[in-house]
Amino acid sequence: MERKILIIDDDKDILMILRFAFEAAGYEVTAVAGAQEALEKLRTEKKTLSHATPFPVAIVDIMMPGIDGLELLKTMRSEFPDMLEVMLTAHVSMDSAIKSLNEGAFAYLTKPVNISEIKIVVGNAYEKYELVKENRRLIEELSQAKKYSETIIRNLVQTVIATDTNGYIRKVNKATEALLGYTEEELTGKPLESILGEEYRKKAWQELSRDGKAKDSPIVFVAKNNKEIKLYFTGTILKDEEGQVIGFLGTMRS
Repeated sequence: MERKILIIDDDKDILMILRFAFEAAGYEVTAVAGAQEALEKLRTEKKTLSHATPFPVAIVDIMMPGIDGLELLKTMRSEFPDMLEVMLTAHVSMDSAIKSLNEGAFAYLTKPVNISEIKIVVGNAYEKYELVKENRRLIEELSQAKKYSETIIRNLVQTVIATDTNGYIRKVNKATEALLGYTEEELTGKPLESILGEEYRKKAWQELSRDGKAKDSPIVFVAKNNKEIKLYFTGTILKDEEGQVIGFLGTMRS
């Protein structure tokens, strides 16, 4: 797949040189002679695409008539925030370099153009663009996976109570909410022992925590209405690598 690049410069010779250089390097090049033409091209391309970045990388001349490169950079950063800009100028100016970078330009290079150098810089810009895009894709996949797993947990028939290593409740499912009369929000942050019967907590809970597994083991919960609910638990006590209880998963029967 060809990499797309937009080149903007009012110097036709520079446009021709850069076009040939990047096409030879395998890029799909669009070259325009001014800022207004560049914006029209970008906005037109955006309308036809499912994403908002028609050209991942742009090479922009700073000194252009009408809208100069710095003003164009501001507009592109606003309308096409994912695009990476490599700024060019024939006039060595620390002020313009600082302004370019402050406005979010990826890099600042001076003319006469060093073809080898600009190819490396553009290649680096493309690598950054692809990396950012891949990171976003992975974040979205993780987010969807998290929502999917949470939906499964919430709707399990089994009772699920998850805690942190200090014994504070971090998540419960609907079965637990129905059993105790609490919502997950009400239980989150409470000590696990706060929903266990007092006498049970002092004796049998310690034994169950130590054993790690149970079959028809009696367990006493305290519901929201302060009523004790005696059930029989079959399941597993979940522990971390250091042996700290982080929750339990299992079934309850009366």
